[in-house]
Amino acid sequence: MIRELTYNNRILSEQERVEFCEKSDEYINMFSECIEGICQLATKIQKSENSDYDKITNTLIKIGTFTSYSFCDCIVLTKLFVRATNPYEKSFLRGKLKVQLNESFKKLYGFSKKGYKDSHCAQLETIITMFPGFKSEFDELLSDLEQISKNSWWKNERDAEVHINATKLYKLRHEEINESKIAMETVQLTDLFNRFNHLISEVHRTLLNHMVVRYVKENGIGNAI
Repeated sequence: MIRELTYNNRILSEQERVEFCEKSDEYINMFSECIEGICQLATKIQKSENSDYDKITNTLIKIGTFTSYSFCDCIVLTKLFVRATNPYEKSFLRGKLKVQLNESFKKLYGFSKKGYKDSHCAQLETIITMFPGFKSEFDELLSDLEQISKNSWWKNERDAEVHINATKLYKLRHEEINESKIAMETVQLTDLFNRFNHLISEVHRTLLNHMVVRYVKENGIGNAI
């Protein structure tokens, strides 16, 4: 279920900012290592005689790398946003964070039927039927993404930032910043990226277990022991 957006308008204390950044560093280290591991795995995997296995593996690696980058990059920007003390710097980072959220969401799910066809969700949908145990979890994620796509609150600011619209940027740079609102909106999306990471990991683990069991049976390893 999608995380409900609630704003308490709290301003973090200095100690809370330190703790937030420390926790962010833990996530950044963990996911950057995960990205490195996935990329190394991709270089070592050799094409097999099983085309379905190749398709599934390549799809999982591609999506896993993407969601890990998206999650990690959003955490980095959020950390910098929380640490920033200069009003202009904070406003600038808010804009860049929304650009990152927009581009990540567009690649993950898209903003239209056409956009969905080119998305990572559409790619995962082509193989998820081979893993019926994960279908309900995937469908729930799709439902949450569809709900968010109907209210892409970050898109206007993204357009101004990317296209460097001076008039709009001036207004945005002078707009009052609500830390609580920005943090909760960001968490809503990064939480989805993290849920996708978990789903991809579990599907990949299931695939590997299946391949091991199949290899053991085909080679009679169990009977030889």
